[in-house]
Amino acid sequence: MAFFVYILRCADGSYYSGHTDNIEIRIAEHQAGEGSQWTKTRLPVEHVWSQEFVAREEALISERRIKGWSRAKKEALIAGQWDEVSRLAKSRSLSALRQAQDERGNASVAEIEPHEVRGSQSIAPETLDAILSHAAEAHPKECCGLLLGEEARITHAHPTANVHPDPATHFEIDPAALIAAHKAEREGGPRIIGYYHSHPNGLAQPSPTDRESAAYDGKVWAIVANGDVRFFRDGEDGFEALSYEVEPR
Repeated sequence: MAFFVYILRCADGSYYSGHTDNIEIRIAEHQAGEGSQWTKTRLPVEHVWSQEFVAREEALISERRIKGWSRAKKEALIAGQWDEVSRLAKSRSLSALRQAQDERGNASVAEIEPHEVRGSQSIAPETLDAILSHAAEAHPKECCGLLLGEEARITHAHPTANVHPDPATHFEIDPAALIAAHKAEREGGPRIIGYYHSHPNGLAQPSPTDRESAAYDGKVWAIVANGDVRFFRDGEDGFEALSYEVEPR
């Protein structure tokens, strides 16, 4: 089954991003006023861009990433101007660094740590043990799974299969497990705080591949390497390191 991420241009000039497994039907629903609350009050809408994905998780990640983009960046994507998309992404990162520079008393950009710790998490000791054990069992391949809990507290780690074709250097959480976890959350179960995976031959920090797949959705990422676990938030301006405290047993 194929999955699609799409962008609609609304009558007021705003853009709406969504994902679906039947793009013709879903766009027809939006145009008939039977789609989202946003589009039904901004008719007519025009389908201006879409892209196909082989897994629902990939489509979800792409949709969340696009929702966080500026209007200029969305319009560059619609026009197929990939160089402009890249330029705007870099401009946003530089703007964030300059803001941090101002907040730190005109420090030079070079002095700003790329993984400055912002915020914190607490984690149950058995949950941390479970993450480390899963990484050891999966070695030399990457393990992956879901982090469950509430607010700034991680209470459970839910291991999932790594379904990526190259699990030695990449990870992809089993879409079936992700969908089941979202369904359980909607029914009152534990919240999906974020995700974890291992770097069997790397460092406990986001890799270039991780940065490419980031959704900028505020989720927590735990990365395991060489018996070390570090936590990061996938924020609007990229990964931010988080401190963490292991709760008493």
